Amino acid sequence: MTARHCDNEDESSALKLIDGWAHAKAEISAACNLGPRAASTQMRIAMALRDRLPRTAEVFAQGMVSAKVIAAITWRTQLVTDEEALGLIDAGIAGTAHQYGMLSADALIRAVDFWVHKFDPIAVIRAKAAAKERYIDFGDSDDPDGVVSFWGRMRTTDAAISQARLNDLAHGVCDADPRTVAERRADALAAVLAGADRLTCLCGNPECAGSGKDPRTGAVTIYVLTGQEPDTGHGVTPSAGPTPDDSGTQGPVVPEEPAATQSEDEPQPSTPATPNAPAASMRPGLSAGITLDGAIIPAHLLAELIATGAKVRSLNSATELGSEPRYRPSTALAAFVRMTSMTCCFPGCGKPAQRCDLDHLTPWPAGATHPGNLRPLCREHHLLKTMKTGWTPKARPDGSTTWTAPNGHTYTTMPLAPILFPHNISDVDIPRSRRIILIGERDRDPDIPRRQRTRQHDRDYRINAERTRNATAIALDGDPPF
Repeated sequence: MTARHCDNEDESSALKLIDGWAHAKAEISAACNLGPRAASTQMRIAMALRDRLPRTAEVFAQGMVSAKVIAAITWRTQLVTDEEALGLIDAGIAGTAHQYGMLSADALIRAVDFWVHKFDPIAVIRAKAAAKERYIDFGDSDDPDGVVSFWGRMRTTDAAISQARLNDLAHGVCDADPRTVAERRADALAAVLAGADRLTCLCGNPECAGSGKDPRTGAVTIYVLTGQEPDTGHGVTPSAGPTPDDSGTQGPVVPEEPAATQSEDEPQPSTPATPNAPAASMRPGLSAGITLDGAIIPAHLLAELIATGAKVRSLNSATELGSEPRYRPSTALAAFVRMTSMTCCFPGCGKPAQRCDLDHLTPWPAGATHPGNLRPLCREHHLLKTMKTGWTPKARPDGSTTWTAPNGHTYTTMPLAPILFPHNISDVDIPRSRRIILIGERDRDPDIPRRQRTRQHDRDYRINAERTRNATAIALDGDPPF
């Protein structure tokens, strides 16, 4: 697939934002149900095995090494540019690769780097402290429900300032606060980022000077799907939180990015209470939300957010919202589409809908601005669809989207909300706009964004830059024995 789209691509096509690589990635993403990043990784591995490491590819084809080992091998050899050295490295790795599966991750890296170091020392991947001096990352595959790990690096002075500030806030609550110092420090960081100048005390005493509304939950909006069947056996009214309204406005977890959806099985509270008020008893399958990175919010955390001041907004049903006589959807309609879809609707793509464009599947003005015709699409897949690349979506009344690929294959994606709330599924007729289409308006070619350099130019530049850094480091510090 990659060869078909990329091998004979001219530079003019390669400079387009949606180039041959993007076309191949889209087809692989849909066929393998992979996100764009994961599809790109598989494409890079496949190209490395085909073009650079044919002997290692034979070992892999025989089942002697795992896909995880192959991913490490292709990554650790990416800086090798000399064909003769690459052939020797390929032969060395292929001869010993059957032993790699028994090695730990660190030992595997050392085993691959041994062959790279032997024939091309400059190509050994070294620490990237200089290239990535300061950063922060969030989320790990082993994170439990309701919490997200984060890690990073900052300047020494910034770390000292941060430590002092978090310690001050963590020790600024009364002795009856039930959290540990470590928990208070973590909460203090979120409070600072939410704009607070103090950490809210959770002692539960209304006379405590540190009690009150938690600014962290004040930055969260919970959207409630209307039209839910009442929970007669499990739901208990939450004891705190604001009265929901149908204004359609949304408050972000972080600036300009709203939070999560929630089932209406939790009746709406009307009076505020202290932060440690009893949490609601909620049905786990229905009392769920979705965070900005696509993770489901546990019911107990949802109840805690409501109890401590999160904003609650109702989402009307698709039939109640109806069509709007303009291109840009209202805030209420946009919130409904994003919160019920939850992710980009392209096959395999899991980008949160809050970071996606809202697209008319049947283009405006022929297609109405209606919940049945609007879908969230990340920028890459929005361009892929808009630029007439052969990907054709069709909206279904149940909210699903059927995509026809350029090769004729079809894929159907379902919004996440009906999976979380199956009793809320209802077919909605998708109207067409009655606006008169001007001659030539339907067939107008969209503007095609272009790159300054092709992907291959960028890749060659990064490889050469890293090899230069490695050569400089060896010249200055010497090349210690492997």
